[in-house]
Amino acid sequence: MDIYLHLLCPAAHQSPKSQNKNKGFTLVEILLAMALAGIVTAGIYSLYNSQQKSYAAQEQRSQLQARMRTALYFLERDISMAGCDPTGKTDAGIILASSSTIRLTADRDADGDPTEYNEDITYGLYTSGGVKKLGRKTPATASNQPVAEYIDALDFVYLDADGNPLATPVTDPRKIRSIQITLVGRTAAPDPNYRDTTVYRNQQGGVILGPQKDGYRRLLLSAEVLCRNMALK
Repeated sequence: MDIYLHLLCPAAHQSPKSQNKNKGFTLVEILLAMALAGIVTAGIYSLYNSQQKSYAAQEQRSQLQARMRTALYFLERDISMAGCDPTGKTDAGIILASSSTIRLTADRDADGDPTEYNEDITYGLYTSGGVKKLGRKTPATASNQPVAEYIDALDFVYLDADGNPLATPVTDPRKIRSIQITLVGRTAAPDPNYRDTTVYRNQQGGVILGPQKDGYRRLLLSAEVLCRNMALK
């Protein structure tokens, strides 16, 4: 009978000390498990937060590159048409040529009037809402229309037929044969782990923007545009 009871209820024959060992985790074990779980959770959150910041910074740089390419595209497209004069009667060309502003005309529709919309164009920087922007102005708009935001510097270098830089503002724009354009843009938001100490220069080595010593990441783009119509003047 004792053997039968032992088989049915083995715990009945265990000592109190043996039964205590099967009650579960001790307080120390629970606290240790909670501490380890907290460490793992903190590590996962830190990794997630780091990845989120890295993604946001990458997204900012991608947006900056897109803005800068758009700005340079419009500048190259319009400047390359400066002096377009199919009728030979409009005297279209470059009207203003300073280091930071350019105004040009082009008789694109060959109607003998180079002052219409998209034919008389001025580029320069302006500030709106506390943000510096590249502006494009025509007689139709009468005011700057934003081409790209967060542009810190715009620089023009005008070259003559021999490739020599002309002093700005250029007194005789008919001598211009090509124009070097340099743009510096920045991200919309600063990176707390970054400090900009770069000196930004144009193709001639001239400083167009000194070290800003802030957290904004910047990008410099530069191109030289041949003013093929100006050679016909």
